[in-house]
Amino acid sequence: MKYRIPNLVDFDQFVFRIGELSRMTGVSSRQLRYWEQRDYISAITRDDQNKARVYDFHTFIQVSIIKKLQDEGYRLPAAVERMRSIEKETTLARKFFQVAFDGVEVIDGKMFLNLGYFDKAKTKILYGLYEDGEISYEIRPANEENDDQ
Repeated sequence: MKYRIPNLVDFDQFVFRIGELSRMTGVSSRQLRYWEQRDYISAITRDDQNKARVYDFHTFIQVSIIKKLQDEGYRLPAAVERMRSIEKETTLARKFFQVAFDGVEVIDGKMFLNLGYFDKAKTKILYGLYEDGEISYEIRPANEENDDQ
């Protein structure tokens, strides 16, 4: 039995005014404007006549990372550089799992993540199992039928 987990949240729809972003992250509006002037972050380009700055979810994540790094002792330029490095790493991981993840399957009564084909010939599938705080993997033939279907 195979299940697909739908994407229930569209993070592109999350938009925050500068005051909201400030309250959510603990970074002052003044500091956010400064970061924007330095091109560390950017506001959303707006088509309407409203002049109020608004930021997307991606910028919320950027600001949160920079703030955390500063709280750990990083100076602003080093925090921004590290944040950009973290972004590259998380982007790679996100893209990898978007392509690799092929749903949840129940096999022998257990829920496995289908992590895609294991080989270029597409004869084997890599499954991941999370059970009792432990992760394990299994490779199964691609044409094998699940016992629970």
